[in-house]
Amino acid sequence: MYVFASHGDYAAATLASCELIAGKLSNFATVTFHDPMGLADLIAAYEALFAKETDPANFQIITDIPNGSPANAALQFKHKHPGVRVFSGLSLGLALALATGTPIAEALKESQAIAKELFLKGESEAEAPADTAVTSTEKAFVPAPENTNTGDPLINVRVDARLIHGQVATMWTRTLNATRIMVVDDQIVQSEVQKMTLKTAVPGGVHLSILTPSGAAKRILAGNYQGQRVFVIVRNPKALQEMVEAGVTLKAVNVGNISMAAGAKQIAKSVAVTPDNIAVFDYLTKHDVELYHQMVPNDQKVAFNTLLKNKA
Repeated sequence: MYVFASHGDYAAATLASCELIAGKLSNFATVTFHDPMGLADLIAAYEALFAKETDPANFQIITDIPNGSPANAALQFKHKHPGVRVFSGLSLGLALALATGTPIAEALKESQAIAKELFLKGESEAEAPADTAVTSTEKAFVPAPENTNTGDPLINVRVDARLIHGQVATMWTRTLNATRIMVVDDQIVQSEVQKMTLKTAVPGGVHLSILTPSGAAKRILAGNYQGQRVFVIVRNPKALQEMVEAGVTLKAVNVGNISMAAGAKQIAKSVAVTPDNIAVFDYLTKHDVELYHQMVPNDQKVAFNTLLKNKA
């Protein structure tokens, strides 16, 4: 079985377009990731499809991008089912190649060959405008040198249940020009699977620290990150309370994503809070931490406590 997984309806739309050309396909399925889903929801979706596969060795997941939540969840799923193969780069060209029986290694090559500029008959590639050439001249993302930040090394603090995923690995890390991502979580420190997934997802050239709240506080207070641009991410806001209790000063926290859970109340498209979460946010507010909600850099900041009051 080939499983197409994506943010939003891209996977389903790709399969629908493929079937429009190739006809109904019986060994293809899709997984759609949307708010307020979390990694556990994605893994459960993979498990449900895997249970239907008569030959587990043929179960292959193809995600849209390599470091997004569908891919991160697929890697965790693969750890439980080592025979599963995980790929990224889902496209209609790739789907069509697979639909016609092309082995996936060859299908990947074929889909890459499709990605090129097309020319009119008689028009040469040399005549193409410089800004449409296939090879981009845009500079690759290079984080700022670690010795350029003379202020607070914690340039951004974010609550995000998905941790390092597409929006974080590309948009936020680039916008912040972060030189280090610091994931703070007691459980992840003890999980080799989750640590492996995070190491796979972190952007090239960016350092990664995976620490407990106490370990993070100790290193921050010791000045270990002076001169760096550290992007702190937690999946549970309680970790931030523990850091503040240990003496770390947090100026502001972006509550970007908290997945739906039992007893939770959805207050924004990507945020659902439990009574325990609210107690933590009350604590942070009393300790002069600005709380706001901003899913992606282009979104306007919204006062988080206003969201809480409006949904009370």
